[in-house]
Amino acid sequence: MVMAIGLPAISKVTGQRISSTTRKFVGMVRTIRTDAILLNSIYRLAVDMEHNTYWVESQKEFKLLTAADQFTAPRKKGDKKEPPPSNFSFAEKYSKKPVELPGGVRFEGVYKEREGLIKEGIAYVHFFPNGFNDQAILYLGREGSTGKGYSLVIRPTAGRVDIVPGVVQNLEATATQ
Repeated sequence: MVMAIGLPAISKVTGQRISSTTRKFVGMVRTIRTDAILLNSIYRLAVDMEHNTYWVESQKEFKLLTAADQFTAPRKKGDKKEPPPSNFSFAEKYSKKPVELPGGVRFEGVYKEREGLIKEGIAYVHFFPNGFNDQAILYLGREGSTGKGYSLVIRPTAGRVDIVPGVVQNLEATATQ
């Protein structure tokens, strides 16, 4: 009887957390893009799938990106090490350390054009001073159930972020939406 009453309530709270987190990410992505343009710096959103954390970084000094700056940083389960050194540091406006997702919400992956679906390690979405950014899909879901969440489709121009219920398989599928 307790389960019959408690489970729907927990499910509703988790659903609200996913919706709230999704809206927060849309606003944050738009703000990161604006900061990159106004401050003439490269920013990146870092998503750590293993630890369900994220953070925003900015370049310490304006330089071309290296391969290490652009692609996923491999991490093993339980690895507490920091990512390898780079020309990026925490953008303190957003946080001074990794931010955990709310309870019951998890990253299901990040899809990027050049790298495909990333489900492990740290994935980066870059934002450039010219107004462009990496085209990507960020998947937010419920712990314990796959596909019940949202896909945030981050477009490469104009700061557009689309929210699509469920899992969008690839960027081509979102072109008509």
